[in-house]
Amino acid sequence: MRAFFAARPELTATPLRALPGLARDLGLASLAAKDESGRFGLNAFKLLGARFTIETLLAEGGLRRGATVVCASEGNHGRAVARAAREAGCSARVYMAHDAAAARATAIAGEGAEVIRVDGSYDDAVRVLQKDADAHGWTIVSDTAWPGYERIPFLIMLGYTRMMDEIRDQGFDAVFVQGGVGGLLCAVASWCAFHTPRCKVISVEPTDAACLKASAEAGHPVAVHGPLNTTMAGLRNREVSPTAFASLLPNVDLFMAIDDGWAHDAMRSLAHPMPGDASIAAGASGSAALGGLLALCKDESVQQFRRELGIGAQSRVLAIVSEGVTDPDLWASVTTAAR
Repeated sequence: MRAFFAARPELTATPLRALPGLARDLGLASLAAKDESGRFGLNAFKLLGARFTIETLLAEGGLRRGATVVCASEGNHGRAVARAAREAGCSARVYMAHDAAAARATAIAGEGAEVIRVDGSYDDAVRVLQKDADAHGWTIVSDTAWPGYERIPFLIMLGYTRMMDEIRDQGFDAVFVQGGVGGLLCAVASWCAFHTPRCKVISVEPTDAACLKASAEAGHPVAVHGPLNTTMAGLRNREVSPTAFASLLPNVDLFMAIDDGWAHDAMRSLAHPMPGDASIAAGASGSAALGGLLALCKDESVQQFRRELGIGAQSRVLAIVSEGVTDPDLWASVTTAAR
């Protein structure tokens, strides 16, 4: 993976943004945001995994130019796969939940992909695309694994570790990461376990889509049920990726589930920063990790966990900002509301 990116100097690193004012407000030594809102010309980190995976498959002969690749997505992964497929001379089909935001579907179509709406959730879209891919011989490029389909999700996660390679000398004490199906979380937690084992890793996901937290409590993958009303659309799934979960479970120090209000507070904090802090336009999913930190520092009901993690006045903390603005209407509504 490092050789892949070293051979492509045009794939430049995303910035690490300092937030000293917010750090003081939260009682931390320092706080930084890894700003993935402009990764390789897209507005989310996902192209790290999609481009590395599709070009690896081409080099190995597992994919040919002109072939069709397919995936399921709530937005960012689908757009990344569509872009990587187009640049590789392939076509793409992206399966989305029936209620995925129109702006995200339009962005995917704008990369040249065909968007297929599916009745049900993201997890239902995964099952539909599996049947279609089997019937037509298409190549699935999914960040969710299932029995017999593990290597491509592994390659995607390996690509994600480039994010941490870019800041490997920073020496953080804790990193807050979006949960989702577990791909990014697994990549970050595995990287930290190998390179900086003293760094605490905290998973953050929506309260009504907290499949990682539920699975961690059960000790094995479980699905969550009920309505998925969260605005953290990129984290709106009911099931974990089993392969990712097995690897991340021993390396994550805390699984958090937060209400949308904390993610919205984080969106506003990034959009209207304190004096001296960087400004970042980030969506609800992109702001979720910072939302988890805000909750941990400000919600009295979870102070026990902050103490157990040892996060305090001497701590250097990193929050992953995994996406920019993918739903402009939501972003405008949230960031113009009173804090």
